[in-house]
Amino acid sequence: MFSPGTIYSNITPLVKSPVIGYRISGPDVLDILKKLTKRNFSREHSVIKVVKLYNYVGEILDKCSVVYFKSPKSFTGEDVCEIFLHGSPLIASQLEQTLKNFKIPGLRLAKNGEFSFRSVLNSKNSLKQVKAINAIISNESFSSLEYNKKLLFGGDVLSGLAPLREDIINLFSEITASIDFVDDEDFNFKQIKEKILAFYLKCNNILLNNKSKVNQKNICKVMLIGPVNVGKSTLFNKLIDKDRAIVTDIKGTTRDILSNKFIFDGKKFEIFDTAGQRSKQGKIEKYGYKKAQSISKDMDHFFVLADKNTKKSDIKQLFDDFPVGNNHTFILTKSDQYQYKSKNIKISQNHDRDLIMKKIKVSQIHKKYVSYKNQKIDFNLEEIDFLERILEYKHDIVKETDILIIAQLMRNILDDFSFEFGYINNEDVYDRVFSNFCIGK
Repeated sequence: MFSPGTIYSNITPLVKSPVIGYRISGPDVLDILKKLTKRNFSREHSVIKVVKLYNYVGEILDKCSVVYFKSPKSFTGEDVCEIFLHGSPLIASQLEQTLKNFKIPGLRLAKNGEFSFRSVLNSKNSLKQVKAINAIISNESFSSLEYNKKLLFGGDVLSGLAPLREDIINLFSEITASIDFVDDEDFNFKQIKEKILAFYLKCNNILLNNKSKVNQKNICKVMLIGPVNVGKSTLFNKLIDKDRAIVTDIKGTTRDILSNKFIFDGKKFEIFDTAGQRSKQGKIEKYGYKKAQSISKDMDHFFVLADKNTKKSDIKQLFDDFPVGNNHTFILTKSDQYQYKSKNIKISQNHDRDLIMKKIKVSQIHKKYVSYKNQKIDFNLEEIDFLERILEYKHDIVKETDILIIAQLMRNILDDFSFEFGYINNEDVYDRVFSNFCIGK
């Protein structure tokens, strides 16, 4: 159960980085800032200040950026401050210890999603909007990202569920009103059942039209295959723009599968580096090669790498071992070593990333396998799940002949819509909703 008081939490990961951010929200923010900075922030609303932070015995903890947001003009609607430390987890731990040592009654670490929870309680955001924030953080597709941004910035009325919510309110109101006239000659039970069926037909059509869009493929999976020491790991590092795979001149350096997701030209990829093919493989290297074979059926495209030492028999073996088919690009690596012309794509480790991306045509490859990436959607995954739950009531309602029981079942659906849009006052329910949020949000 969420409870009052002043709360704090990191709002960025606690890892070595340029900056680690903290948020503090509640009635004691100004008092905490005065203890931390030895200055009064009451007249410095929404102004970033570079100040010294002091621990509880007056020693300098850090010199960093601090911003204060006066209630109600903050994310939570309360007094809020955000502190951006130098990105040392040790400094972050010193800040948390300092806050504890202040011994301010009610000051505590925030629970998952508690800042968002307070923004809902204080009418800064609707439940639908803060759910959209959480969805934006965890989005896996650009179309889903755009829809959730629309919800966050435009509000509940832009949800694909909003028209259905109005339909169920009107339908439930009509059923409730008709109960008093069951014995009246104007009461038309058949007409009510037809309206209920029409509502469910609408729900079902919406679900069918949007489920495939929400679950659309949005990432292109590419596997690097080739003989040992041909430059697969070098290309892997170039594509992901970091030195993750170990690169040496020793044959068999890569013994297991490495994978990494990256975005290029607004398109998502997952690239797989694999153990090289050769006749004599060590036990671990052989295991890694077989593992690559087992997951290769899930790949969209293959980059088949070769160099001047690659034999035709090596390439034939790769095509036998992997389901390459026509879904491949043949790449000659170490092109600076070639003395002959070739129609195949040639790259060198001296080429920069953008040139390599252009040569191997990654954007065109993505377009080949992810054809619906720009399709707009009117629902997110959570709303699709909600529609599926609503449809589970259909069987019981359609077969029911008692209008009172139908009214109760429709009331259950209305309550489900209330839960989805936040027209509820039960903190236990809110607790369940926000427990899935990240701690700093």
